[in-house]
Amino acid sequence: MAVIVHANENIDNALKRLHREVMREKILETYRDRVYRIKRADLDIQKRREWAKMKRRRRTAARRAK
Repeated sequence: MAVIVHANENIDNALKRLHREVMREKILETYRDRVYRIKRADLDIQKRREWAKMKRRRRTAARRAK
């Protein structure tokens, strides 16, 4: 991954492009996941919480739509 800074380009714009590329390729997330071990149970708990949140939102939306 690289960003070429052109002669007439502002350094801030080049950094923004680099940041966008890092976010697009999920480099920081991958790094964070590999820095330390995450137990499978913790992953399951996290997934369950996300699903519960979506379920609550769907139910609330359905109730409001009536």
